Amino acid sequence: MTLNRVLTGTGAAALAVVALAACGSEQAGGRQQNTANSVGAQAPANSPSPDPQVAFMEMLERVGAPCMPDAPAATEPHDPGPGEHPPTRPSELLPVDEKPPTDVPSPTATPEQPKLNEVEACEGREHGKRITKVLTGLNKPTTIQVRQKLNKLGYIDSSIHGLKTEQGAVRFCLDLRVMGGQLALKGTAAGKQTTMRAFAHPAEGAFKPGK
Repeated sequence: MTLNRVLTGTGAAALAVVALAACGSEQAGGRQQNTANSVGAQAPANSPSPDPQVAFMEMLERVGAPCMPDAPAATEPHDPGPGEHPPTRPSELLPVDEKPPTDVPSPTATPEQPKLNEVEACEGREHGKRITKVLTGLNKPTTIQVRQKLNKLGYIDSSIHGLKTEQGAVRFCLDLRVMGGQLALKGTAAGKQTTMRAFAHPAEGAFKPGK
């Protein structure tokens, strides 16, 4: 064997080793890339679920939107004209011996019953219509069915009170008091007959709709 043949054989072997190493690196890199893509594809999208209370408030705002009056136009301040002077004291003064009236109610006075204002009365009608639509036609409604229907409309469990069955009908109340409001509803689901009535409940204190 000549020296040239030995050198030629050695060079060819070295080239083969380099080629095999490069091929192995490409295959390993491809497997790593495929694994990374597979992991990325299988990773679930952890989107946060909406807070029930926030969703409830958004539903109330959405349902009551048609009842909100337009914002009043801003009025320009009145500048007194020539010869006009702004009032600097009350037009009528109390006599010296007379004391100003107080707002303290008499201990024997009957507490005034709360009343819905125009906006709350309108909101009550809007809520009543959408609830009546989904509850009417339930065949022998149960408390579970009614709660599920109300939940699907956006009324959370903490707003549903007195859910019970009486004489084949499901009765319930909804506490919709928010931000000092007094809106509440009473409902009855009885198959083809569903009735909803809005009423005022004191804004403060626990929800006690009574009879």
